[in-house]
Amino acid sequence: MVNKLIVVMLVLGTSLSAQAPPRTKASPPKNPRLYVFDCGMLTISTEGVTRYHVTPAEVGEARMPVPCFLVAHPKGTLLWDVGVIPDETVEKQASAGGARYDVNSTAAALVKRTLRSQLAEVGYVPADVTYVAISHAHKDHSANLNQFAASTWLGTPAEREFMWKPGNERVEPSFYNKLEKSKSISIEKDEYDVFGDGTVVIKAAPGHTPGHQVLVLNLASTGRIMLGGDLYHYPPERTLHRAPPDNEFNVQQSAASRTAIEEYLKKTRTTIWIQHDFKTIANLKKSPAYYD
Repeated sequence: MVNKLIVVMLVLGTSLSAQAPPRTKASPPKNPRLYVFDCGMLTISTEGVTRYHVTPAEVGEARMPVPCFLVAHPKGTLLWDVGVIPDETVEKQASAGGARYDVNSTAAALVKRTLRSQLAEVGYVPADVTYVAISHAHKDHSANLNQFAASTWLGTPAEREFMWKPGNERVEPSFYNKLEKSKSISIEKDEYDVFGDGTVVIKAAPGHTPGHQVLVLNLASTGRIMLGGDLYHYPPERTLHRAPPDNEFNVQQSAASRTAIEEYLKKTRTTIWIQHDFKTIANLKKSPAYYD
C-alpha cells in the first residue's frame, strides 16, 4: 500500500511539474530593452472612426490594437499601459475564443491572451515590476492596474483626480481601486526621468485626459522612440493635420500638446509609435523578441 502511494505521488508530481514548469526569472539586462505585448484588439464603428475627424477611406484599417509595453532596465522595470480587459476575465472566457467587452457605444474589445502570461514568457511576474505607468486612465489602457498595486505608480495629480471623479464614464475604477493607497510618485513637471539616466522618460502631453502622458525611450540599437498613448489614434490625424476629437477632455490643450510634441520629435529626432495604429503595431516584433 505504501509503495502504491509513493508511485501515485511520484506520478502526480511528474504531472504537476509538466503542467507548471519552474519559472526562469529574468536577469537585469546590460542595456534597456523594450518588450511589446498583445493586449487585445478594438473593433471600431464608422461613427467611432469619424469622431477622430478622419474618414474610413482615409484610415483604411479601422481596427485599433491595444498593446502593452514592458521596459526592462538595469535598475528595474517599467510597465506602460496595461490592457482593456482584466486577465481574470480573459482566463474565464478563454474557452470561448477570448474575452469580449464593449468599451463604449462605438468600440468593442477582444482579448485572447493575458498580460500576466506574456510577462511570464519573458521571465517576469507582477511582483517583479518596479514601476507601473499608463498613458492615461481610459478603460482600454488601465484594465490590469490592480495586478501592480505593489509596484510604484507613476502619474500626475490631474490624472489621479480624473480617475476617481464621480460619474466619469470614460474610466472604470474597479480596474485600479487597489492603487488608491499604493506607493506612488506624483509627476508634476514636463518630463520625469524614470531611472535617472535619460533612457526612459515620461513626458506630459495633456488634453486627451487631464494628465495624459507619453513615454520616450532612448535605446542603444533602436534609437529614440516615443510611445504616443492616445495623442493620435490614426496616422491621418497626424499627416492631414486634423483637429483633435470633439470629445477630448480639453480640445485646445490636446491641440497644443500635439504641436509641442511634434516640435519635440523633430528637435530630438525621435520616432513616434501611434499605439492604436493597426499597421504600426502589426509590424512591430512582439515578445519574447524585444527592442534594445
